[in-house]
Amino acid sequence: MKFTHALILASSLAFFACGDDESSTGPSNNDTADCSVTDGVKVVSPKGGEEFKVGETIKVVFGSDMDFGGFGVELRFDEGAKKVNLLEESIDDAVIDGKTCNEYSIKLDAEGIVAADDAYIYVYPYSKQSKAGKSGTFKVKE
Repeated sequence: MKFTHALILASSLAFFACGDDESSTGPSNNDTADCSVTDGVKVVSPKGGEEFKVGETIKVVFGSDMDFGGFGVELRFDEGAKKVNLLEESIDDAVIDGKTCNEYSIKLDAEGIVAADDAYIYVYPYSKQSKAGKSGTFKVKE
């Protein structure tokens, strides 16, 4: 199934300043998101340990200071050997100041997504993929 819903969801992008406890789009008051990063991408959500279902919409939150032509988002599993592109187009509207958290809602319905016990989100700058960041490891169930 093509991942057409991602663009709609990504267009409803919500930016929030890290540590803003009143933000309804950010982490809960019990969590503190630190998206500060130098020379790369830092993925803070998913944190790891979660369990998602194929077709579920998840929150991807990352910070970056890299301005290299937008960002790609992949779901990786089987120790990173398998990957599924989660977006049809790059993320071009992220704040890239090295401290702001960028939040996107992404649906896990792209072709190739299967159950996995070692999945993670991989966010990379298109022109500097060696500076990518990855989330904590989580499970994907059918």
